[in-house]
Amino acid sequence: MVHIELSSRGRDTIALEMPDISYFSTNRSGGLEENCWEAENKLLTYRISDFRCRDFNVTRYQIYCKEDCCMRSLNVGNSFMGLSVVRQGIVECFLSETRDKRIWREGHTNMIVSSGIKEERNLFRKGDTLGMTSILVSPDFFRHLSERYTEYFGSAYLRFGRGETFFIAPKNLSIPIALSVALNDLEVSQMMGNASPMYLEAKVTECLSLFMRETEGKEPVNAKIVGFSDRDKIYQARDIICSEYLNPPSLHDLALRVGTNECTLKAGFKEAFRTTVFNYLFDYRMNIAIHYLLDTNKSIGEVAGLVGYEHQAHFCTAFKRKFNVTPSEYRLKA
Repeated sequence: MVHIELSSRGRDTIALEMPDISYFSTNRSGGLEENCWEAENKLLTYRISDFRCRDFNVTRYQIYCKEDCCMRSLNVGNSFMGLSVVRQGIVECFLSETRDKRIWREGHTNMIVSSGIKEERNLFRKGDTLGMTSILVSPDFFRHLSERYTEYFGSAYLRFGRGETFFIAPKNLSIPIALSVALNDLEVSQMMGNASPMYLEAKVTECLSLFMRETEGKEPVNAKIVGFSDRDKIYQARDIICSEYLNPPSLHDLALRVGTNECTLKAGFKEAFRTTVFNYLFDYRMNIAIHYLLDTNKSIGEVAGLVGYEHQAHFCTAFKRKFNVTPSEYRLKA
Protein backbone atom coordinates (compact mmCIF):
# COMPACT_ATOMS: atom_id res chain seq x y z
CA MET A 1 0.00 0.00 0.00
CA VAL A 2 0.97 3.63 -0.43
CA HIS A 3 0.09 6.27 2.14
CA ILE A 4 0.55 9.93 1.20
CA GLU A 5 0.02 13.06 3.25
CA LEU A 6 0.69 16.77 2.86
CA SER A 7 1.77 19.26 5.47
CA SER A 8 2.44 22.98 5.44
CA ARG A 9 3.09 25.72 7.99
CA GLY A 10 -0.07 26.96 9.60
CA ARG A 11 -2.23 24.18 8.16
CA ASP A 12 -3.36 20.78 9.33
CA THR A 13 -1.93 17.69 7.70
CA ILE A 14 -3.92 16.58 4.67
CA ALA A 15 -4.18 12.89 3.77
CA LEU A 16 -4.39 12.45 0.00
CA GLU A 17 -6.73 9.99 -1.63
CA MET A 18 -4.26 8.93 -4.26
CA PRO A 19 -4.15 5.63 -6.16
CA ASP A 20 -1.71 2.87 -5.40
CA ILE A 21 0.20 3.52 -8.60
CA SER A 22 2.98 1.09 -7.80
CA TYR A 23 0.89 -2.00 -8.47
CA PHE A 24 1.15 -3.77 -11.81
CA SER A 25 -1.78 -4.99 -13.85
CA THR A 26 -3.49 -8.25 -12.98
CA ASN A 27 -5.44 -8.16 -16.24
CA ARG A 28 -5.33 -11.74 -17.57
CA SER A 29 -6.04 -10.59 -21.13
CA GLY A 30 -2.50 -9.22 -21.32
CA GLY A 31 -3.62 -5.84 -22.62
CA LEU A 32 -2.76 -2.44 -21.22
CA GLU A 33 -4.82 -0.81 -18.48
CA GLU A 34 -5.14 2.98 -18.52
CA ASN A 35 -6.04 5.20 -15.55
CA CYS A 36 -6.20 8.90 -14.78
CA TRP A 37 -6.79 10.79 -11.53
CA GLU A 38 -7.21 14.50 -10.88
CA ALA A 39 -7.74 16.32 -7.58
CA GLU A 40 -7.27 19.65 -5.86
CA ASN A 41 -6.93 20.80 -2.27
CA LYS A 42 -5.67 23.85 -0.36
CA LEU A 43 -2.03 23.05 -1.01
CA LEU A 44 -1.80 21.64 -4.53
CA THR A 45 -3.45 20.48 -7.72
CA TYR A 46 -2.37 17.21 -9.22
CA ARG A 47 -3.03 15.00 -12.23
CA ILE A 48 -1.76 11.45 -12.47
CA SER A 49 -2.17 9.19 -15.48
CA ASP A 50 -0.71 5.78 -16.13
CA PHE A 51 -0.82 2.74 -18.34
CA ARG A 52 0.30 -0.63 -17.10
CA CYS A 53 0.57 -4.32 -17.82
CA ARG A 54 1.81 -7.26 -15.77
CA ASP A 55 5.46 -6.19 -15.57
CA PHE A 56 5.45 -2.46 -16.30
CA ASN A 57 3.83 0.76 -15.11
CA VAL A 58 4.38 4.07 -16.91
CA THR A 59 3.11 6.99 -14.84
CA ARG A 60 2.98 10.69 -15.61
CA TYR A 61 2.68 13.27 -12.83
CA GLN A 62 1.69 16.92 -13.12
CA ILE A 63 1.68 18.70 -9.74
CA TYR A 64 1.09 22.41 -9.16
CA CYS A 65 1.86 23.71 -5.66
CA LYS A 66 -0.23 26.56 -4.21
CA GLU A 67 1.77 26.87 -0.98
CA ASP A 68 5.14 25.73 0.34
CA CYS A 69 4.50 22.17 1.46
CA CYS A 70 5.97 18.77 2.15
CA MET A 71 4.58 15.59 0.60
CA ARG A 72 5.38 12.47 2.62
CA SER A 73 4.81 9.10 0.98
CA LEU A 74 5.21 5.70 2.59
CA ASN A 75 5.36 2.75 0.24
CA VAL A 76 5.00 -0.64 1.96
CA GLY A 77 4.94 -3.98 0.19
CA ASN A 78 5.51 -2.73 -3.35
CA SER A 79 8.90 -3.81 -4.70
CA PHE A 80 10.11 -2.46 -8.03
CA MET A 81 12.89 -0.91 -10.02
CA GLY A 82 11.96 2.51 -11.34
CA LEU A 83 13.37 5.04 -13.78
CA SER A 84 12.24 8.64 -13.10
CA VAL A 85 12.63 11.59 -15.45
CA VAL A 86 11.82 15.21 -14.55
CA ARG A 87 10.20 16.89 -17.54
CA GLN A 88 9.33 20.18 -15.81
CA GLY A 89 10.08 22.05 -12.59
CA ILE A 90 12.10 21.24 -9.51
CA VAL A 91 11.58 19.38 -6.22
CA GLU A 92 13.75 18.60 -3.21
CA CYS A 93 13.63 14.92 -2.28
CA PHE A 94 14.70 13.11 0.91
CA LEU A 95 14.79 9.29 1.01
CA SER A 96 14.71 8.07 4.61
CA GLU A 97 16.19 4.58 4.06
CA THR A 98 19.43 5.89 2.56
CA ARG A 99 19.47 9.33 4.21
CA ASP A 100 19.75 10.54 0.63
CA LYS A 101 18.86 14.16 -0.05
CA ARG A 102 18.92 15.54 -3.58
CA ILE A 103 17.38 18.14 -5.86
CA TRP A 104 15.42 16.84 -8.83
CA ARG A 105 15.53 19.37 -11.67
CA GLU A 106 14.04 19.54 -15.13
CA GLY A 107 16.11 17.52 -17.57
CA HIS A 108 17.49 15.07 -14.98
CA THR A 109 16.96 11.36 -14.40
CA ASN A 110 17.87 8.51 -12.07
CA MET A 111 16.89 4.94 -11.34
CA ILE A 112 15.80 3.65 -7.94
CA VAL A 113 15.53 0.11 -6.62
CA SER A 114 12.94 -0.33 -3.87
CA SER A 115 12.81 -3.58 -1.91
CA GLY A 116 9.39 -3.02 -0.43
CA ILE A 117 9.63 -0.19 2.12
CA LYS A 118 10.31 3.34 0.98
CA GLU A 119 9.65 6.55 2.90
CA GLU A 120 10.11 9.69 0.86
CA ARG A 121 9.64 13.40 1.53
CA ASN A 122 9.30 15.89 -1.31
CA LEU A 123 9.49 19.63 -0.65
CA PHE A 124 7.56 21.86 -3.04
CA ARG A 125 7.71 25.64 -3.29
CA LYS A 126 4.72 27.87 -3.88
CA GLY A 127 4.05 28.40 -7.57
CA ASP A 128 6.15 25.43 -8.71
CA THR A 129 4.86 22.94 -11.27
CA LEU A 130 6.46 19.50 -11.36
CA GLY A 131 6.14 17.27 -14.40
CA MET A 132 7.65 13.80 -14.08
CA THR A 133 7.49 10.46 -15.86
CA SER A 134 8.26 7.21 -14.02
CA ILE A 135 8.71 3.72 -15.43
CA LEU A 136 8.26 0.96 -12.86
CA VAL A 137 9.49 -2.58 -13.51
CA SER A 138 8.20 -5.60 -11.59
CA PRO A 139 10.51 -7.82 -9.51
CA ASP A 140 9.99 -10.68 -11.98
CA PHE A 141 11.14 -8.61 -14.94
CA PHE A 142 13.99 -7.15 -12.88
CA ARG A 143 15.17 -10.73 -12.28
CA HIS A 144 14.87 -11.43 -16.00
CA LEU A 145 17.06 -8.41 -16.76
CA SER A 146 19.64 -9.46 -14.19
CA GLU A 147 19.91 -12.91 -15.78
CA ARG A 148 20.04 -11.66 -19.35
CA TYR A 149 22.19 -8.55 -18.79
CA THR A 150 24.24 -9.50 -15.77
CA GLU A 151 26.93 -6.89 -16.39
CA TYR A 152 24.34 -4.10 -16.09
CA PHE A 153 21.72 -5.36 -13.64
CA GLY A 154 23.29 -8.30 -11.80
CA SER A 155 24.79 -6.45 -8.83
CA ALA A 156 21.70 -4.24 -8.42
CA TYR A 157 19.47 -7.32 -8.29
CA LEU A 158 21.68 -8.89 -5.61
CA ARG A 159 21.31 -5.75 -3.48
CA PHE A 160 17.57 -5.84 -4.13
CA GLY A 161 17.52 -9.44 -2.87
CA ARG A 162 19.21 -8.31 0.33
CA GLY A 163 16.34 -5.90 0.99
CA GLU A 164 18.14 -2.67 0.09
CA THR A 165 16.59 0.50 -1.33
CA PHE A 166 19.00 2.66 -3.31
CA PHE A 167 19.64 4.84 -6.36
CA ILE A 168 21.64 3.34 -9.22
CA ALA A 169 23.54 6.57 -9.94
CA PRO A 170 25.14 8.45 -7.00
CA LYS A 171 24.02 11.72 -8.58
CA ASN A 172 21.12 12.48 -10.89
CA LEU A 173 22.14 12.45 -14.55
CA SER A 174 21.26 14.76 -17.41
CA ILE A 175 18.83 13.02 -19.76
CA PRO A 176 20.73 11.77 -22.83
CA ILE A 177 19.07 12.56 -26.14
CA ALA A 178 18.59 8.90 -27.03
CA LEU A 179 16.70 8.34 -23.77
CA SER A 180 14.42 11.30 -24.49
CA VAL A 181 13.58 9.77 -27.86
CA ALA A 182 12.82 6.36 -26.32
CA LEU A 183 10.63 7.95 -23.62
CA ASN A 184 8.61 9.76 -26.25
CA ASP A 185 8.17 6.50 -28.15
CA LEU A 186 6.49 5.12 -25.03
CA GLU A 187 3.63 7.55 -25.61
CA VAL A 188 2.36 5.52 -28.57
CA SER A 189 2.30 2.22 -26.67
CA GLN A 190 -1.46 2.38 -26.23
CA MET A 191 -1.91 2.77 -30.00
CA MET A 192 -0.22 -0.51 -30.93
CA GLY A 193 -3.32 -2.64 -30.58
CA ASN A 194 -2.77 -6.16 -29.28
CA ALA A 195 0.98 -5.69 -29.76
CA SER A 196 1.03 -3.02 -27.04
CA PRO A 197 2.60 -5.12 -24.24
CA MET A 198 5.34 -6.39 -26.57
CA TYR A 199 6.06 -2.88 -27.83
CA LEU A 200 6.07 -1.52 -24.28
CA GLU A 201 8.52 -4.20 -23.13
CA ALA A 202 10.91 -3.34 -25.95
CA LYS A 203 10.79 0.39 -25.20
CA VAL A 204 11.12 -0.03 -21.43
CA THR A 205 14.16 -2.26 -21.94
CA GLU A 206 15.62 0.34 -24.29
CA CYS A 207 15.10 3.14 -21.76
CA LEU A 208 16.72 1.15 -18.96
CA SER A 209 19.69 0.13 -21.09
CA LEU A 210 20.27 3.71 -22.24
CA PHE A 211 20.32 4.87 -18.64
CA MET A 212 22.71 2.12 -17.58
CA ARG A 213 25.01 2.98 -20.47
CA GLU A 214 25.29 6.52 -19.11
CA THR A 215 26.24 5.25 -15.66
CA GLU A 216 29.00 3.16 -17.21
CA GLY A 217 30.26 6.07 -19.28
CA LYS A 218 30.58 3.84 -22.32
CA GLU A 219 29.70 6.64 -24.73
CA PRO A 220 29.90 10.43 -24.38
CA VAL A 221 26.71 12.43 -24.15
CA ASN A 222 26.08 14.12 -27.49
CA ALA A 223 26.62 17.84 -27.61
CA LYS A 224 23.37 19.77 -27.77
CA ILE A 225 22.64 21.82 -30.87
CA VAL A 226 19.59 23.62 -29.51
CA GLY A 227 19.70 25.56 -26.26
CA PHE A 228 17.95 24.37 -23.12
CA SER A 229 15.49 27.29 -23.32
CA ASP A 230 14.17 25.99 -26.68
CA ARG A 231 13.48 22.46 -25.43
CA ASP A 232 9.96 23.23 -24.22
CA LYS A 233 9.16 24.85 -27.58
CA ILE A 234 10.23 21.74 -29.44
CA TYR A 235 8.07 19.50 -27.24
CA GLN A 236 5.19 21.95 -27.56
CA ALA A 237 5.54 21.69 -31.34
CA ARG A 238 5.45 17.90 -31.05
CA ASP A 239 2.24 18.10 -28.98
CA ILE A 240 0.60 20.36 -31.59
CA ILE A 241 1.48 17.89 -34.34
CA CYS A 242 -0.02 15.02 -32.38
CA SER A 243 -3.23 16.87 -31.49
CA GLU A 244 -3.71 18.32 -34.98
CA TYR A 245 -2.45 15.44 -37.09
CA LEU A 246 -5.55 15.51 -39.28
CA ASN A 247 -4.86 19.09 -40.34
CA PRO A 248 -1.28 19.90 -39.28
CA PRO A 249 0.12 23.45 -39.56
CA SER A 250 2.94 24.31 -41.93
CA LEU A 251 6.47 24.48 -40.57
CA HIS A 252 6.31 28.26 -40.69
CA ASP A 253 3.03 28.43 -38.77
CA LEU A 254 4.16 25.78 -36.31
CA ALA A 255 7.35 27.70 -35.54
CA LEU A 256 5.39 30.92 -35.02
CA ARG A 257 2.93 29.23 -32.67
CA VAL A 258 5.67 27.97 -30.36
CA GLY A 259 7.72 31.17 -30.51
CA THR A 260 10.74 30.12 -32.56
CA ASN A 261 11.91 30.03 -36.19
CA GLU A 262 11.88 27.27 -38.78
CA CYS A 263 15.62 26.59 -38.58
CA THR A 264 15.58 26.15 -34.80
CA LEU A 265 12.40 24.06 -35.00
CA LYS A 266 13.87 21.66 -37.57
CA ALA A 267 17.23 21.37 -35.81
CA GLY A 268 15.64 20.93 -32.39
CA PHE A 269 13.19 18.31 -33.67
CA LYS A 270 16.00 16.35 -35.26
CA GLU A 271 18.01 16.50 -32.06
CA ALA A 272 15.16 15.60 -29.70
CA PHE A 273 13.40 12.94 -31.76
CA ARG A 274 16.03 11.78 -34.24
CA THR A 275 13.71 12.45 -37.16
CA THR A 276 12.15 15.31 -39.12
CA VAL A 277 8.85 17.00 -38.27
CA PHE A 278 7.12 15.39 -41.24
CA ASN A 279 8.51 11.91 -40.59
CA TYR A 280 7.35 12.19 -36.98
CA LEU A 281 3.85 13.10 -38.23
CA PHE A 282 3.92 10.21 -40.69
CA ASP A 283 4.94 7.69 -38.02
CA TYR A 284 2.33 9.07 -35.63
CA ARG A 285 -0.43 8.62 -38.21
CA MET A 286 0.72 5.09 -39.03
CA ASN A 287 0.70 4.10 -35.35
CA ILE A 288 -2.86 5.37 -35.00
CA ALA A 289 -3.79 3.47 -38.17
CA ILE A 290 -2.49 0.26 -36.55
CA HIS A 291 -4.81 0.86 -33.60
CA TYR A 292 -7.85 1.17 -35.89
CA LEU A 293 -6.83 -1.85 -37.96
CA LEU A 294 -6.31 -4.13 -34.97
CA ASP A 295 -8.89 -2.92 -32.48
CA THR A 296 -11.86 -1.93 -34.66
CA ASN A 297 -13.88 -3.29 -37.58
CA LYS A 298 -13.61 -0.10 -39.58
CA SER A 299 -13.01 -0.46 -43.30
CA ILE A 300 -9.66 0.47 -44.85
CA GLY A 301 -11.27 3.55 -46.35
CA GLU A 302 -12.61 4.65 -42.97
CA VAL A 303 -9.21 4.14 -41.35
CA ALA A 304 -7.60 6.20 -44.10
CA GLY A 305 -9.91 9.12 -43.36
CA LEU A 306 -9.40 8.84 -39.61
CA VAL A 307 -5.63 9.28 -39.96
CA GLY A 308 -5.73 12.15 -42.44
CA TYR A 309 -5.77 10.55 -45.90
CA GLU A 310 -8.46 11.69 -48.30
CA HIS A 311 -7.77 8.88 -50.75
CA GLN A 312 -7.60 5.24 -49.69
CA ALA A 313 -4.99 4.46 -52.34
CA HIS A 314 -2.63 7.09 -50.93
CA PHE A 315 -3.05 5.65 -47.46
CA CYS A 316 -2.35 2.10 -48.65
CA THR A 317 0.80 3.24 -50.45
CA ALA A 318 2.03 5.11 -47.36
CA PHE A 319 1.23 2.18 -45.07
CA LYS A 320 3.10 -0.29 -47.27
CA ARG A 321 6.09 2.07 -47.40
CA LYS A 322 6.19 1.98 -43.60
CA PHE A 323 5.43 -1.68 -42.87
CA ASN A 324 6.10 -3.48 -46.19
CA VAL A 325 2.58 -4.88 -46.24
CA THR A 326 -0.80 -3.40 -47.16
CA PRO A 327 -3.31 -2.48 -44.41
CA SER A 328 -5.43 -5.50 -45.32
CA GLU A 329 -2.45 -7.85 -45.12
CA TYR A 330 -1.40 -6.36 -41.79
CA ARG A 331 -4.88 -6.91 -40.36
CA LEU A 332 -4.96 -10.53 -41.56
CA LYS A 333 -1.53 -11.35 -40.14
CA ALA A 334 -2.19 -9.78 -36.72
